[in-house]
Amino acid sequence: MTYLDALDSELATAGIPARRRARIIAEFTDHLAENPEAELGAPSDLARQFADELGTRLARVTAYRAFAALAVAATTLVVMFLLGGRTNGWVGYGSFNGNSTERWYIPMLFVCAVAAQVALAAGSLALIRAWRLRRALVISHADALILNRRATVGLVAGAMTMMVMPLTFFGFRHMWATFDHLTDPGARWFVTNLILGSVVVIGLLSLLPSVLTAMRLRPSLEGEAGDIRADIGFDNPRITPWRVALCLSGVILIALTLTGVAADDPYDGLARGLLDAAACIAGFIVLGRYLGLRTPDKTAQ
Repeated sequence: MTYLDALDSELATAGIPARRRARIIAEFTDHLAENPEAELGAPSDLARQFADELGTRLARVTAYRAFAALAVAATTLVVMFLLGGRTNGWVGYGSFNGNSTERWYIPMLFVCAVAAQVALAAGSLALIRAWRLRRALVISHADALILNRRATVGLVAGAMTMMVMPLTFFGFRHMWATFDHLTDPGARWFVTNLILGSVVVIGLLSLLPSVLTAMRLRPSLEGEAGDIRADIGFDNPRITPWRVALCLSGVILIALTLTGVAADDPYDGLARGLLDAAACIAGFIVLGRYLGLRTPDKTAQ
């Protein structure tokens, strides 16, 4: 077996994709053609170096791409919601008039809201961690794992949100009962947003293969990823992940309560603040460890 054959075999074992392996082998072929006696290093060491650097780059790039795609999805979702409110007579637009809805309507809206918040949180956290690691030539295996998890959760939750939102049209009996032609405003809203939502869902899910590639190429560098304190840049031992989560929940509660006060509806603002603050804590409990927001209990408290 020649040196290039051994290098190609080690690159394949390290998980380097075929096209990139071909480029690497071509570069080394040219180098050896110029200097056949060149000392290039052990094929296994070179393969590991390429895998570490490529895995680092892919982990960061997928985090950036996931956040960008989720930003587009969020903008589309806001437009869909605002247009749907005006067209379908949702609460808050003055034209609901007590029209009955299907029993599954509120649960579906709840799923949509929770998925949207999970997507926003996971995508933003992926961006923050990738940005803080932007100058590292090779990041740790643990950091790459956290980046890949955050990107995956954000993309899947974002796709779920975009799939559920157009279906809320059918929660209004007075709307779908008269759905007979596209001149009806509700029908146009449903068809338009079903198409838009489908395009965004396809865009979000199309990024998952690159995330899977990044998962296969995670760097081998040892080290801890850190928790939410690594994201916000605090290393004070008194600032624990749980205290950060509680502080964030408090900020959410105060902000939404003040928003309600500004809208002359303080009780509604307080209720929404309590609900969102509780959702923040619930998300921290359920997904905190998986997304790298907190460490195992013995060190997180």
